[in-house]
Amino acid sequence: MARFDKSEIKVIAERVEEDPAVSELVTLMEREADDEILGRSITLRWGKRQIDVVRRAAEILGVPYQTYLKQVVFKQAIEDIARAEAVLGRAKPAAENARRKRPAAEPEQERAAGPKPRQAASRRAG
Repeated sequence: MARFDKSEIKVIAERVEEDPAVSELVTLMEREADDEILGRSITLRWGKRQIDVVRRAAEILGVPYQTYLKQVVFKQAIEDIARAEAVLGRAKPAAENARRKRPAAEPEQERAAGPKPRQAASRRAG
């Protein structure tokens, strides 16, 4: 990796006047970007067979197994939220918000993930 050479920097202004509203917006956007980059970490306790199945599916699709897990869980959660909200007669804000927050690389990863998992048949009331 090339090292950064400070001698290549030219100072073109000592101070930049900035609209306070714009400054606040930029600060907020920087914080949101930092939060997205840092992410969160969770721990799952799974049996060896479960992990082997997930790794095999990921290998077949050509993606790392942790990436595969994130894709499948996220996709299933969105579907579950939408289905539950439809049954409860609510609008779909949670599912809509989740779709908007997807990282830019995700659609490409979804194509690599292949077809959707089969849905369980819904139970009929009464």
